[in-house]
Amino acid sequence: MRLNQVTAGAANLEQSIAFYQLLGLRLIVKSPHYARFELPRGEATFSLHIADAPVPRENAPQLYFECSDVDFEIRRLKHAGVAIEREPVMQSWLWREAWLRDPAGNAICLYNAGENRRYPPWRIDQPPGEENLHLVIRDGEQWAIVKAEGEHAWPALQAGYGDFKTSLGPFDLFALLAMLEAQWPELFLAHEQAIRAFAISDEAAMEF
Repeated sequence: MRLNQVTAGAANLEQSIAFYQLLGLRLIVKSPHYARFELPRGEATFSLHIADAPVPRENAPQLYFECSDVDFEIRRLKHAGVAIEREPVMQSWLWREAWLRDPAGNAICLYNAGENRRYPPWRIDQPPGEENLHLVIRDGEQWAIVKAEGEHAWPALQAGYGDFKTSLGPFDLFALLAMLEAQWPELFLAHEQAIRAFAISDEAAMEF
């Protein structure tokens, strides 16, 4: 299952469209009552629909958009005349966050979390394990993950694979999954569960 989109209410569709375009979203569908955007990265989309009533400002859904540099984005938005409700701050849960509202009053968090977005140290489903996972990139779109100690394991990895191109690592499980999700999302989706199982197994390598 994947999250396809989130739809937020709008009072004035043109104002809200201009606001989200300023944030960096790309308008792909527009009608008198509806607009839909693509995000600069990833597959999720975001949409607006004319609301029949004012958007609640309390006890309402909140919209989170991750960006690489929260402080820069807040300075840019301020320069464009956007009001900021809460300035950037590093939270105890390891996210740097700032808060603002769109023209309809929807609460928006601009944040950066890096690996801690999905793989914080207190994640409960599986520990990150040792930092001994190396991603081996091979010719012909062949891949392998190998358990090996140390930052300079690549000569042994190169010797073990005749079609060796390069290797990345070492990673713990969460860092490896986060890197794959960011760089090769289709690979991540296809092999996440197998990689998780491999990380806690006694196997020394997995190929895919």
